This record gives sequence, C-alpha cells and structure tokens, in this order.
Amino acid sequence: MKPTTRYKLLGLPHLALLLTAASAMGGTDTAVAPAPAPAAITTPEWLKISGYAAIAYTYTDTGENRRTFADGNTPFDATKVVFQANQGPLGGYVSLFYTPGIAGQQGGILDAYATYKTGDVTFTAGKYLSYLGYEAFDTASMNQITYANTLGAIPAYHSGIKADYATDTFGAGVNVSDSIRGQGFWDGDGNFDNGLGYEGYLTYKGIDKLTLWSGFAYENAQAKGEHDFVTYDGWASYDITPKTTIAAEVAYHDGDARGIQGLGFLKYAFTKQFSTALRIGFDEVSRGGHDHMSYTISPTYAFTDNFLIRAELTVNSTKTVGDSTFSGIQALLKF
Repeated sequence: MKPTTRYKLLGLPHLALLLTAASAMGGTDTAVAPAPAPAAITTPEWLKISGYAAIAYTYTDTGENRRTFADGNTPFDATKVVFQANQGPLGGYVSLFYTPGIAGQQGGILDAYATYKTGDVTFTAGKYLSYLGYEAFDTASMNQITYANTLGAIPAYHSGIKADYATDTFGAGVNVSDSIRGQGFWDGDGNFDNGLGYEGYLTYKGIDKLTLWSGFAYENAQAKGEHDFVTYDGWASYDITPKTTIAAEVAYHDGDARGIQGLGFLKYAFTKQFSTALRIGFDEVSRGGHDHMSYTISPTYAFTDNFLIRAELTVNSTKTVGDSTFSGIQALLKF
C-alpha cells in the first residue's frame, strides 16, 4: 500500500465526522429533513470481520530508531484485518497484515487455516501462529509496545497441521509443521522435505485466577552443518486482585548456540481506563556476548473499548553495545 493511500485511509474517520456534523447542522437550520443515517455494514451470521490499526512514534537515544508511520519503517505500526467463518463444526480463519517495519516482509496473508471441531478437540490445517510465548503477537493484545526479549527463542508463524484439546481447566496441543524458525517471523520455510518442525503444550487453569503453561518446539536441522533446534518454554500468570496481574516466563533454547531468556511482569489497573505495566526481561546466550537486560514501564489509557493510547519507556543494557533507552507512544484502534 502506498504512503499516500495510507494517509487517505487514516483520514476517513475525520471526513465521516465532518460530514455527520454538517448534516446535523443542515437539518437544524433548514426545512429539509436530514438524510437517514447509513445502515451499518452487516455480514452473515457465520462470518465475523475484525481487526486493528496501530500508529506509533518511537525514539532511542542512539538515534537509530527515530521513526514514525510516515517514515515507512517502524515495526510498531501495523494493520490487521481478520475474516473468521464458522458453520457447524467447520471453521476458517484468514488475516491480512501490513507493517512498514521489516523490509521484504511488510504485508500479506498472515493466518490462513481451516478447522474442524469435534467435542473438546479441534483439528487445524494451514498457516498459523506458534503456541509458544507469554507475550502476544498481535499489537492489540500487547500490554506494552516492545517485546522483552531479543534472542528469538520464541517462534512465530509456520504451516502444517495441529490438534488441540481444551476444557475449562485443561488444555493440550501438538502440531507438525514445515519448520519452527522458518524464513522469517511471518512464514515457515514452505518446505516439508528438508526437516520438519514439532510443537506441543500443556496448560492448566484449575486453580482460580492462575494459569500454568509449558511447551516445546523442535526442528530438524535443515542443512548440512546446522544443528537441530529446540526450545522449552514455561510461564505462569496470576490475578492477585481484579486490578493486579503478575506473570513470569523462562525459555531455554539450544541449536547453533544455547541461550536462556525470560521476563517478569506486573500490571495494575488504577481505573477502568488507566493501567500501567512494569516488566523486566533478560537474555543470555552461550556465545557472541549478547547478554541483555531490559526494564520497562508502559502506561495505557483506553478512551473507549476500541481506542487506546499507550506509551513506553525501556532501558536496555547489553554487554557488547552498552546501555540504550527506548521511548515511544502508540495509538491503537480496534474494530
């Protein structure tokens, strides 16, 4: 999508507001009856359309990340549109995603899978997100702007088949895919002949307000000289009060290098609209000297259920490059 097109899209809500105000004033000052309000766009009962759009300004004191949506290269801007269909036990899920932040991977089809549900078991085939990771992939589900970790032990998207079992207190799943690490964050490697990826998880919610989760990811070496890759991930989340949530995660990975990463998380809701997240993240790797610590504070103000503003200040400490500070503000619209 061209930048000028993005600006036109961002201006549509303002144009609609002006037109609505003009119509209201016209109906007051003249005898002409105001035009009827346009009907909301409707979809069949079996189809749901949703999504989000985020725009951000970010800055680091190293001068390497002074970016906005207008620059076309910040990874903290994103747009996603989801089409979800359900008809009896059959389902389908397709999402279109765009971010200007990563060269060569700005946009396209992110999710594309079909499901079949029987009892408490759901079978899925297609392109889908990894099970692993406490922090959400989607901007709309994040509690802050950035991620806590930098090692890349937590995978993202790949293609294959999976089966999931879920009840109110227990969940489990396993998948077989084209890869774990793939060609990048948005795709697997698209090749089932050069080694497969495997994932599995268990989760327990039988204790009130507590969630326990553990999982693994394993990938056969894809080329001569490479090592098999494995990640073990575990996290726990607990709602101390209706306003306070704490969580912790640790993930170990082994492949071409061994590493461990983790985070500690606290969120407190001062009011229904205003909340703040505090986070500590760490990364340690067996070679390369890229050990890393991060300390984050991220307040969020929700004007409505569909629109919020989020800010973040993160101090990073890395052995090889020293300390740096990240700051940013992000607006998020959900629909």
